[in-house]
Amino acid sequence: MYIGPYRFDLELRELIHTRSESVSSLKLSDIEYLVLHQLMQARGQVVSTESMCDKFQPKVVSFQDIATAVNNIKRFLGREHSAWIENVAKQGYLLHVKAKERPMLTCALSSISIKNYVLCLILGVLLIIFLAMNLRTTSDISLSMPDKVAIKGTNSILVPIYGLDEDKAKYHSRVKELALKIANCEQVKWQRIYVAPSNDGNKLEFVMNNFADDGKACLNLKVKNVGDDWHFIDDAWLKEAGICE
Repeated sequence: MYIGPYRFDLELRELIHTRSESVSSLKLSDIEYLVLHQLMQARGQVVSTESMCDKFQPKVVSFQDIATAVNNIKRFLGREHSAWIENVAKQGYLLHVKAKERPMLTCALSSISIKNYVLCLILGVLLIIFLAMNLRTTSDISLSMPDKVAIKGTNSILVPIYGLDEDKAKYHSRVKELALKIANCEQVKWQRIYVAPSNDGNKLEFVMNNFADDGKACLNLKVKNVGDDWHFIDDAWLKEAGICE
């Protein structure tokens, strides 16, 4: 569950800033957790302070306790996003709909240029293909070739990049589902789309370019806090991420 770039982790009872390069999280108290949970379940609707207090019965929780919890949450959200939780006078609190539920995108690399990154990635893939086609290998040497997945109805391809050999079996079905979702777009902006899932499944990295670009025009992005599946990838997300038009 997300509030903009902040993920509400139900199990850990934490509010986590997904755009922060360093770990940034708020450990929620019982009151803060319940208040935030109710606001997210009723996103776009006013939740009365009375109903929040009633959730704690027989424990007594005052209006001031609720106000303090909301202020603590808003303080963690910061000046840019605190306005997403609104105090509606004499009624309660409202979490605005524009605080959408989705993993957020961040820049994948900052230390090297995107052009150099794409060139290195493409050269690496071409080197693997060259070695596989031209070198004889002994029985104890194997090369893990990236599988190109054609995106139906387009001249685009999806190329998964795996850090470990066992990741191929783990993510193969998800990559094929992603290719089908991209195929449903009205127009795919890129001819080559590389996707690299992390071994722990918590992060996805994308690099996209076209055959004639030679790295001059490309897009790269990173998705943090992916979770157990890629359900968040839909038509709207693909457009927002710049993969489709």
